[in-house]
Formats: sequence, C-alpha cells, structure tokens
Amino acid sequence: MDACCKVGAVTDRYGLEHGVEGMDLEAYLLARWRGDEEYAATGLRPLSDWFNRKVLKTVYNEHGRNALDTRVQSDYQALSDDDSSVALRDDLAADGIDGERLQSDFVSATTLYRHFTNCLGVTKSDERSESGAESTWEQEKIAYARDIVRTNAEESLRSLENKGRLPRGSEATIKTEIVLGCPECGTQVSVERAIERGYICADHSDQE
Repeated sequence: MDACCKVGAVTDRYGLEHGVEGMDLEAYLLARWRGDEEYAATGLRPLSDWFNRKVLKTVYNEHGRNALDTRVQSDYQALSDDDSSVALRDDLAADGIDGERLQSDFVSATTLYRHFTNCLGVTKSDERSESGAESTWEQEKIAYARDIVRTNAEESLRSLENKGRLPRGSEATIKTEIVLGCPECGTQVSVERAIERGYICADHSDQE
C-alpha cells in the first residue's frame, strides 16, 4: 500500500507507527497538535522536530549508537544545518548510517501540516465547529505563518554563525510577534490582543 505522503512514507520506513503513550504515532501527534487528551496544544515546528528526532533515535538504536536524548538532540541540530553536518555525516558513515538519507527523510513543519490537513482531513478547529462554537482556523493560520518565519530565521542564524558572521546567532531569542497598525493613526497592537478584544484601535474601530 502506497504511503499517503512523505510523513507516511517515513513512518513506514522506520517503523514509527508503534504506540506512544498508549496511542499510535498519528493519534499522538494529532492529540498534541490539537491539545486533546489533556495535552497542551503544540505548534507544528516542535512536533516536526520531535518526529525527526524519533527517526534519528530509531536509527541510532538499530546501529548500536549512543541514543541518549542529549546526544540525539545535539546531532539533530547539526544535521539540520548543511554547513555543520559534514563532519557528523562522516562519523555516521563509520557506523553504517547514511547521514544524507537521514537528512532527506526529515520532515518540515509545512509537510506535517499538509499531512494533518490533506491526508487526515483534520484541523484544530474541527471539534469546535461541529459543536457550534466559533472556528479558530484563522488563528491557526497565523500561528502556522509564525512557525514558518521562526524556522527560516533559525536556519539563517545558524548559517551566519557557522560562517563566522554572527557568533552565537543560533542561541538568540527570536520573537515573531505579529503587530497590527491602525490604518487611521499610529496605534499598534498584537494580533492576538486585537482578536481578543475585537478591534485594532478603539477610536477608529467603527470607521468605514
């Protein structure tokens, strides 16, 4: 049976479908993304990173390589950056592991989102909409866009650090707040705050 997409193909290739905390992998990822089963709602980027580290840990265990979480996390960060992964790929090759194949099998936040929405037909707002409550797909889209911005910024900072142009750039705190400005005056407010209170600027909220 053909896999639905890259997420499905990688899951099958590495045998990741087995249970996680009493659920299969897909159910676990969905529960964390949607905030079900008493989990706090989790962004796409942390979930794709978790998935990729699980791939890496599975391969390490199969090849008798140190699979402690700290080692896996460190190596995953290195493999996520083409500029700093060459030495690690050579080290992996000595243990019979194809580092380039691993890198190509890592999934992005975008790929995971498409798997949830296109392959599984699930969004965070499904249950709310069916119960008659207000849909939150707009906020989900905003959060998704923010994840993409953060991902691109992190990759650029790592590259600049490796080139010596921005020491410790990868350690920087990245803020991706989306700020809305009133079209009539200089008032600014975060998009979350504007949605919460129902207007950007109180003085011009009803002006056509």
